[in-house]
Amino acid sequence: MNESDRDLYLAVPVDTFNSFFKERFPQKAVRFYQVKLLVYHPIQEVIIEWKD
Repeated sequence: MNESDRDLYLAVPVDTFNSFFKERFPQKAVRFYQVKLLVYHPIQEVIIEWKD
C-alpha cells in the first residue's frame, strides 16, 4: 500500500460531534475542506460512525 492510498480521518468524540459539529460553521468547513470524520465513544471505546 502506498502512503497516498490511505485516507485520513479526524477522530472526534461523540459529545463533541453532537455539540460543536452540529453548528453551521463547522459543518461548512468540513464540507469545504472535505474532512472525513470518525465519531467514537471514548468510554465504551467503540466507533459510532464513519463520515466521508
